Amino acid sequence: MARLAADEGLRERYEELCQTSAPLAASFDVLLEQAPLTRLRNALPAKGLIRRPPWRFTGIAFRELAAGLVIGVLAAGAAIWAASTFGLLDGREDWRTAIAEYTHLYTNETFSPLKPDAAQQAAELNAVGAMVGAKLTPENATLPDLRFASAFMLSYVGSPMGVRAYVDRSGAPVLLCILANGAPDAPTQSERRGDLPLAWWSRNGRSHLIIGHVSEEQAGALAQMIKKQV
Repeated sequence: MARLAADEGLRERYEELCQTSAPLAASFDVLLEQAPLTRLRNALPAKGLIRRPPWRFTGIAFRELAAGLVIGVLAAGAAIWAASTFGLLDGREDWRTAIAEYTHLYTNETFSPLKPDAAQQAAELNAVGAMVGAKLTPENATLPDLRFASAFMLSYVGSPMGVRAYVDRSGAPVLLCILANGAPDAPTQSERRGDLPLAWWSRNGRSHLIIGHVSEEQAGALAQMIKKQV
């Protein structure tokens, strides 16, 4: 309080925050109604890891400090959630997570019944290629030991994403995704999400991802082959 009395700039800022705390809280209440609370709560540290320092503030100073802390936490949480939701953060990691989650839902019966003829395959590939800025043809979309099943468009946080779906001899799906997100060039990397290996890279403003029920070695080999095709 002594510093508030001596520092006019700090005092003006303090009064401004006091006047705007209610509108800010109301605004964030709207965001919190839409926020994924379960996921946010799971991200918090365990209760046993939280140290609770003794509070030594009383009266109006404590109330205003508490209000400021609550608004600050709400603002930070809502900003991070909104940025992730609306694509304000770098989405290169998140898009792989989203695809992996959807791929776990696919079964051997999802794409194996699809058997497009040459004309339909060419039309689908041409349409997808036009949307993501890549030249896709039946000739450069051929992959060893995999049968082309479909090509279709999706979107991730406003960026067009083309998907080429293949099946192996058992009908298990393998996907090649191309996201036109303006990402800088990056070399091939790989990881495993559960039972699904992933291989990804970026080139010419597009991010590419191979994911499916194949071995990690096969995913890497497919990535190297596709890099030469597209």
